[in-house]
Amino acid sequence: MSASKRNTPSSVHNKTTLQLTILGLNCGACVGRITRALNELDGIDGIEINLAAKTADIIVNDADIDSDTIIAAIAEAGYQASPIALANHE
Repeated sequence: MSASKRNTPSSVHNKTTLQLTILGLNCGACVGRITRALNELDGIDGIEINLAAKTADIIVNDADIDSDTIIAAIAEAGYQASPIALANHE
């Protein structure tokens, strides 16, 4: 199961895909909780959560948000996230 969010940014920023491993991700409700938590943050342009792999790919505007803020939001939703990799989109 995956969840996604797509926004059209009003200005052009460097975009980064933050890849995370998420501990405790076990069901569709978990995906929903994490997606809702991330949707409340500014600077996120896309969310793809892979339930089977227990990972998330989150596209962010570098100028608007950092990985610590994203990981903290996931923690507030009740899950532990850790970075796998970062990929820049220019």
